[in-house]
Amino acid sequence: MTLCFKFAFFTALLLGSLATMAQEMHSLGIFSGATVAYTWDEGILKDPRYREKYGIKFAPFGIHYGIDFEGYGFTLDPVVLRAGQYFNVINVAGGDVGERRIDLTYLQLPAGFKLHMIDLGFFKVSFVASAGVSFLLSGRETISHSATTLKFPAGVIPNLPPEYSPTFPGSTEIISPAISNQIMLRKSDFKTLQVFGGIGFRSDWDVGETVRISFDFRTHYGLLEPRTDSYLNRVQNNEAIYDRSGKRRDLFAMLTIGIARTA
Repeated sequence: MTLCFKFAFFTALLLGSLATMAQEMHSLGIFSGATVAYTWDEGILKDPRYREKYGIKFAPFGIHYGIDFEGYGFTLDPVVLRAGQYFNVINVAGGDVGERRIDLTYLQLPAGFKLHMIDLGFFKVSFVASAGVSFLLSGRETISHSATTLKFPAGVIPNLPPEYSPTFPGSTEIISPAISNQIMLRKSDFKTLQVFGGIGFRSDWDVGETVRISFDFRTHYGLLEPRTDSYLNRVQNNEAIYDRSGKRRDLFAMLTIGIARTA
């Protein structure tokens, strides 16, 4: 009886495995989309010279590979994406006089898990969780503003260039010359690796026997401080006159549309 039970158990397990393999579906394709970036920066949040603004950045190209089983699936979605937020520069009167721009381009390699919430065979809606390493392709941070009066932290006043002058002796309100695309951080001031975790939703439409259209929306959170320790030390030592010390994390929401061949 025990031998028969073991045989029946392993036979059922083998048949179940074969059935699962028969139900799997592979997909390979391309996608493109856009991101809305948010830079959480303690220094910027407490700095009266800056105010948040939002915009859309193009995510030009990505490659998708996926495998679906009954009830769940996995994805690998290498993509070139752009992160980093822009901020308005604000003078002492509260006026908008310029812009601070954070521009980061990454090659991201996220692996994802899909949990099918709706599965009609030809149409699926899934919850997606992903994580992956990102490699910095380019990065810089710049600032531009018109000639105006800005409030600088007291610690950086001794390090200001001679063309910056206080409105009166001892004041932190500084008459500042116009600058255009002055570089605050170069690529070398950013770390070359970042790790993003993401969650969101994905819908897959099988519009033919071998063609799939997909819509994917995820929010991503950067787990690491993106700037190098050497730059953070310069900020701490009041050498970066347009920056203030504090932690930073990059976040972005991404919406993509893709097409894939299934088999």
